[in-house]
Amino acid sequence: MRVRHAVGAACGVLVLTVTIPISAHAADGYFGYHYGLPGAQAQSRLTDPASDKCVDIPEIVGHPLQNAFSPVNNTDEDAQLYLEADCLGPHTTLAAGRQAGPSRLFKSVVFLPE
Repeated sequence: MRVRHAVGAACGVLVLTVTIPISAHAADGYFGYHYGLPGAQAQSRLTDPASDKCVDIPEIVGHPLQNAFSPVNNTDEDAQLYLEADCLGPHTTLAAGRQAGPSRLFKSVVFLPE
C-alpha cells in the first residue's frame, strides 16, 4: 500500500514540474516604426516584444485607413510583417538588425525566435 502511494506521489511531482510555466521569451531590443497618414505621421516602438505572439500595432488599431511603415528591427529576432491586423493576409520578413523604407506597409507583426 505504501509503495502505491509513493509511486502516486512521485508521478504527481513529475506532472507538476512539467506543467510549471516558464518565463515567456521576448525579442531583445526594440522594433521601431512610423504610422499615420501623409502629413500627419508619428513614430513609435515596441520594446522587448514577446516572441511567437501576434502584435497589432497599437496606434492604428481602430483606424482602418492608417498603416505602419518604415520598420526598423533592432531586435535579435526576425519579424514577420502582416498587411492586416491579427497577423492575417500577406506578409514579409524583416531580418533582425535590418530596416525597410516607407513602402513596407503593415498593421501587425510577430517575432520569430531562432
